[in-house]
Amino acid sequence: MMRRLASALLLAPLLMAQTTPPATITDNGAPVFEAEAAQFPVGPQTATGTAILLSQQANVIGVVRVDAPVAGSIAVGNASLALELRPGTELFPVVLQQRREVRLFCTVTTDVTVLTPLRPPLITRTCLAETNGDRVFDYLGYMQINVTPARSVSGAWETPPLPRVSGGAITLATAAIASPVPFTALAEHHIAPVTLEVTARIIGDTATVDLRSREGEAGAPINDQRVTTVAANMPRTITLSGAQIELQSLSAGTLTYRVAAAFATGQPIAITNGARR
Repeated sequence: MMRRLASALLLAPLLMAQTTPPATITDNGAPVFEAEAAQFPVGPQTATGTAILLSQQANVIGVVRVDAPVAGSIAVGNASLALELRPGTELFPVVLQQRREVRLFCTVTTDVTVLTPLRPPLITRTCLAETNGDRVFDYLGYMQINVTPARSVSGAWETPPLPRVSGGAITLATAAIASPVPFTALAEHHIAPVTLEVTARIIGDTATVDLRSREGEAGAPINDQRVTTVAANMPRTITLSGAQIELQSLSAGTLTYRVAAAFATGQPIAITNGARR
């Protein structure tokens, strides 16, 4: 009882001090990675069209294992989204944009829920939140994956390739989990690494460089990690999550650049994925 009371007090900022708390709260979340060491050419390189300037693998850090079953549901409009996790499930950490005091973890696996036949299905990950440092999850929630299924010729909904690890819109229930759900921090886990890519798109005398995460066929741009530079403003060195690219010149559709620094190892990188494109 004392733990639940303390947990409720810590969650109070999430409730926005409303007299009648809402059924849910929302935020945006970003997974946390650590880049692996990478080798890259030290001299000038050239690129045309759309090209990858730097590619580097990164591992999820801070993975935990759920040690007890948990199930519940969260209202979505006039429908309800059922959520369930089994003991042994591995969850990756997600940093909330506004509520940094909440420790949030989400599943690699996704669920597809049809709320109405007329609208695209909802694609989500199940998430659990811990608010008071006792290694017991207090609240249940979900992450909405930023991909939109499309109708096939037959009328069925088809889902594009989904990333294993991504960020997105977070919805948390404000009601605490009824039964304790302890978790264990893992030194080793089974969540595969992703690839961080610095990509340039060259059109005329303009180069747009952005940061993306890629997992096989599934790729997603990373919000607010995009820089557009015209040829007249080069040379210019840009920095994306610690990686540095020197844009030296752009002429006749050919960009000359140099990788000044890769993503640093030994430190966390939090990235927020946008809509797949």
